[in-house]
Amino acid sequence: MQFQRLRLVGFKSFVDPAEVHIESGLTGIVGPNGCGKSNVLESLRWVMGANSAKAMRGQGMDDVIFAGAAGRPPRSHAEVQLTIDNAQRRAPQPFTDSPVLEVSRRIDRGQGSTYRINGKEVRARDVQLLFADASTGANSPALVRQGQISELIAAKPQNRRRILEEAGGVAGLHTRRHEAELRLKAAEANLERLDDIGRELETALNRLKREARQAEKYKKISAEIRALQAALLYARWNDAQIAAEAAAQELRAADRAVAETTTAAAAAQTAALAAQEALKPAREEDAVASALLHRASLERDRLDMAEQTARAEVDRLKAEAARIAADKERETNMAADARRELDRLDHELARLQAEIAAAPARGPELDKALAAAEEARKTADAEVERLAAALAAVEARASAEAARRRDAEARLSRVAAQLEQARRERETLGPLETPELEAARQALETAQAELTAAREAVEAAEANRSDLARAEQEARTAARAAEDRLGRLQTEARGLAQLLVGGKRDHPPALDKVRANRGYEAALAAALGEDLDAALDARAAAYWGGAEPRPPVWPTGVEPLSDHVQAPDQLAARLAQCGVASRAQAAELARTLPVGARLTTPEGDLYRWDGFVSRAEAPRPAAVRLAQRTRLAELETEIDKGKPALEQAQAQQKAAAEAFRAAEEAVKTARLKPFALDKAVTAARDRVESLTRDQTRREARAQALDEALARLAAEVAEAEAALAAAQTVEAPSETLAGLLDDLTAARAAAEAARVAAQTARSDRDAEARDRQGREQRLGGLTRARDGWIARS
Repeated sequence: MQFQRLRLVGFKSFVDPAEVHIESGLTGIVGPNGCGKSNVLESLRWVMGANSAKAMRGQGMDDVIFAGAAGRPPRSHAEVQLTIDNAQRRAPQPFTDSPVLEVSRRIDRGQGSTYRINGKEVRARDVQLLFADASTGANSPALVRQGQISELIAAKPQNRRRILEEAGGVAGLHTRRHEAELRLKAAEANLERLDDIGRELETALNRLKREARQAEKYKKISAEIRALQAALLYARWNDAQIAAEAAAQELRAADRAVAETTTAAAAAQTAALAAQEALKPAREEDAVASALLHRASLERDRLDMAEQTARAEVDRLKAEAARIAADKERETNMAADARRELDRLDHELARLQAEIAAAPARGPELDKALAAAEEARKTADAEVERLAAALAAVEARASAEAARRRDAEARLSRVAAQLEQARRERETLGPLETPELEAARQALETAQAELTAAREAVEAAEANRSDLARAEQEARTAARAAEDRLGRLQTEARGLAQLLVGGKRDHPPALDKVRANRGYEAALAAALGEDLDAALDARAAAYWGGAEPRPPVWPTGVEPLSDHVQAPDQLAARLAQCGVASRAQAAELARTLPVGARLTTPEGDLYRWDGFVSRAEAPRPAAVRLAQRTRLAELETEIDKGKPALEQAQAQQKAAAEAFRAAEEAVKTARLKPFALDKAVTAARDRVESLTRDQTRREARAQALDEALARLAAEVAEAEAALAAAQTVEAPSETLAGLLDDLTAARAAAEAARVAAQTARSDRDAEARDRQGREQRLGGLTRARDGWIARS
């Protein structure tokens, strides 16, 4: 075994990939202690299948992975690859045909090792057997490590024997023998287990038959259920599709409504800005209306609670209706008593009213004096109110002019600020057409085109897969048909061979060496008969010794049988005396046969020169065996022709299967692309819609701002004109000092009139108190009378 190259990646101190070329002759590695020379030998043993961590100078097999250093992080795996020259084809099967063997071993931290030979994953045992057949390996004495020379000198006989076996090239046989013994024991155990399983299967077969009947019934019922479920699912799907279409229509209508609402909102904003100035005069009314609305809301809540209370009270009153009906009779009796008391009170009231009417009356005189005093007071108060109103009007006019100027200034400042803010907002919006929207639309069109191309590729791949699937199915059917045909031919050939081989004797009969053409088996069997059972060997009890053939002169219409038979020379004389003719002429030609001649027909009739006749219906085992032998030869020919056809059909099936698998992979790969492209199309469409909505909002906002700018400019001009008009108004001409003096004098006169009116009112009140005493008594009687009336 010739090693060519050793490659190490992440093995112990070899963190970076390193290669050691092993050339012809002597290859050595020289270096100081600790440079990693021993790691090279350990990597060679490790890739050969060493499974002892201690032999690798570690606590575990993961210790062979580079553990890291001050400036290098640890590795997660290690790999060693050994290249072997197999130009002489000495490697065992199935690696004999490979000129170069690449044996690699890879270990992932915490996951174990993986072995590969020429890229194909194999077992550790396969790698160990490969090197054992070459009298080497991980534990071979040919790999001399430190201190091993002294160990070999003091080795035990068993170890020396192992060295000699490896030197003799038989070390791999022990491993294979051990594996063979293990396999034989496993096979014996499997045979015993198969007997048990056979008995279990016989028991389970009856149970499975019952279950098969039940399963057949279940399949029928399941088919009906699936049909019903399919119908139900289709109905649900149809309803869902209708709902989806309705939802899509609603969505489109909502989008249109949103656009209309956006436009209306812009117009409403413009109207709101226009109506903002009109809000000031109505703010007080709005506050009053809000207070009234709040009061009305509270009143509504109170009325709702009152309604609930009233309903509860109605229920309570209905409950008390019966009690009230019971009390009615008692109240009726009380009403009779009240009537008697009322009669008495009416008599007393009449008497008291007569006394009041008879009393002297000074009321008109006092009322007249009081009316005069009140008239004088009212006149004085009217004068005071007139002067106060004139003073308030002057003050109000001055305040109104000042407020007008302040309002004009505030309005101008507010409208100017609004105009400046609207201008800044309009400048902030910038141009309405944005390159982002156009780029997004182009990206959407590109994504849609790619998605369409990907879907077309999927359809093409699926169509190709369907075609390849049909081709693979046809190839499999053809291969199976060829295999079945060849199997039937081989089975028939084996059966015929067993029939022909059966009953072996010490000396084979002549029948085994005789071949008749197709259709002449019966003629040969009729001509030779049981004589074909005789042997060709002179040592047999009955045998064909051979003689000089003397063919007779055959009549017209007779052919020599030897022209249709292949037989040994010992039978030539006998076959020369046998002819063959058609069945229709055989009986006539038999009369002219020469002495010793025999005439047969292809159907098996026999006519002899001495007049003996044997019909074809007579049983002849030799004819059957000849026909079987002929059939066997034909079967062997067909089998020889069928094997290449089967191999070709299997090769076509394999090629079709590989093409179908490639098409499957292509379909899987093609199907993955539309998903990503669909997401890209959706994202691009969402971005286009988002940018479109933003642009629509910006256009609406720009339109509203343009209208607001025009309106605010007009309002600024109007406010400036109003401020100029307010500033030109002169102050009132009336003076406040004269009005204040007149108001003081009028207030003094009003106070004197008020004193006189108070005196007149006191006199009238004294008279009224006397009259009030009588009226109070009258009122007491009246209330008593009303009380009795109410109780009655």
